[in-house]
Amino acid sequence: MKVFHFTLLLWLISVGPGFSQSIYQGTKPEALVTTASEKAFLAEFNTKFKPDFDATSQYAKLKTTGLDAWEMSLFDARKAQSTFYKSYPQADQFSKPFQQYINACIRWNYWHLLLAYPILRGDSQTAQPNVMSLPSVMVDDLATLSVNDETALPAEPYQNFLFFYVTYFNSKARNFAKYTPTDIQTSLTDKATFARQHLTANVYQYALARVLVENCDRVPPSSVRTVFDMLSKTPNAAGYIAAVKARCGEVMARKDEPVAAASKKKAIDPNAFSFTNEKGELVALDAFKGKVVYLDVWASWCGPCRAEFPFSKQLQERLTKKQKEQTVFLYLSIDDTEDVWKKALNSLQLSGEQGLSKGGWKSRTVQYFGIQSIPRYILINKNGQIIDANAKRPSQTDAILEDILKLIAE
Repeated sequence: MKVFHFTLLLWLISVGPGFSQSIYQGTKPEALVTTASEKAFLAEFNTKFKPDFDATSQYAKLKTTGLDAWEMSLFDARKAQSTFYKSYPQADQFSKPFQQYINACIRWNYWHLLLAYPILRGDSQTAQPNVMSLPSVMVDDLATLSVNDETALPAEPYQNFLFFYVTYFNSKARNFAKYTPTDIQTSLTDKATFARQHLTANVYQYALARVLVENCDRVPPSSVRTVFDMLSKTPNAAGYIAAVKARCGEVMARKDEPVAAASKKKAIDPNAFSFTNEKGELVALDAFKGKVVYLDVWASWCGPCRAEFPFSKQLQERLTKKQKEQTVFLYLSIDDTEDVWKKALNSLQLSGEQGLSKGGWKSRTVQYFGIQSIPRYILINKNGQIIDANAKRPSQTDAILEDILKLIAE
């Protein structure tokens, strides 16, 4: 059977400096194209959807696009790609490996670019201490997919997804706190450990190699050597070992530089965050230590925020008296002025603690928590630790109630 060898931009677009396909050691995409109809489909697909798969331009675009608009654009693009593929006249003649490849490109490009959003924006917003967390409603569907999909490995969108999957969810495990000069030495090993816990076989092997080549020049050489040793112990790793050595060999040969003294920059504690209450007094989150805090970030002009308030009331009503005594419902507004905020409070009659963080999208609350859209909900445990930086909405009543009750029981 003849194999068509030709260059298609869909295959060659890469992330950052181009490490995805350049290090991949498995079946190449061009080997999956075995018929004239498949070649014709790819040519048409590429002509129609090339911008959707241009990672470089997409990364630039996400930095100037709001989160909701970004997710909607990805959703629409995936729908259009899928419709074109499924309605293609010769689609039923495509080989199974080719079908798997196309499905992987469509499916994982959506998730790759969604998870890239908080990571790349976080990299560009160096003054913010936290990586932005995506709303749970945006990422919940990922749990229904098989992240360990070896048939998808030839697809570059899946390769890019794996890199951002490991990076984003490792960040989530840290409550989205960015690494600092005092703990950067653990960043690479943390990601490698996350990959080992959640990925398997060839998928795990690729993910290890990818995080190495993407990060080796930003972390201490000793941590690069540690993760390289993990890669070396995986089966049939010769190709990846050679690729990583070519990129990171010089780094691994160096000695670590002295770690900056921890006293130079004190880690930001969530308890240090404060706001103004209705009396004009400054209140710190530390004041609620010993109780579970369900923080609701809102504004008077936010329609979706207001739509959640009746559900918030229902949520509170489902708590027993004892449970209410151990829980704080904190409504923190980012309105521009105190007058607008208090007028809204008089109208809404919200039951709970009230706070104001003036300034809208420039407010301290938005900057501190890396908020890109509201409403935003944050769960804090009795010790004052942020447990879920993007908690479920009150309208997801059963689910968020379960989360709150678990924290009360701790």
